[in-house]
Amino acid sequence: MRLGLFLTTLIGLAGASHISSAADATWVAVSTLENGTSPYCAGGQFTGQQVLLGQTDWQVDIKGNTLTYTSRSTKRSFTLDLKALQPDGSGKVVGKDDKNREFYVTFDPGSGARPFHETSSINACRRVYTPKT
Repeated sequence: MRLGLFLTTLIGLAGASHISSAADATWVAVSTLENGTSPYCAGGQFTGQQVLLGQTDWQVDIKGNTLTYTSRSTKRSFTLDLKALQPDGSGKVVGKDDKNREFYVTFDPGSGARPFHETSSINACRRVYTPKT
């Protein structure tokens, strides 16, 4: 009896270990350069994700384990698989830009509309995407 309960619990935990978002969500985020980012980024250099000039608005959509964020001005779009996130919603996922270069998006614990951080693999530029209020 105990072995059966243990196996049932273990199987349930293993099946839930990849769950990162409990609900679909949609919001508008403002992207800005993160404090401490290289001065190189402030000059409007291109990271592969977008031109880094000032703040830009992005439409963010989570559906299941997929996050898509789309620039409201340029309509450029990036899609990420969120399965690598921890059960609490935290962690880092890897995306690829239109030139097949990696970028990294980091999430703090939580679900739904929340800030996330994007880091380029080719330079020191970091952006934070914050839900617009």
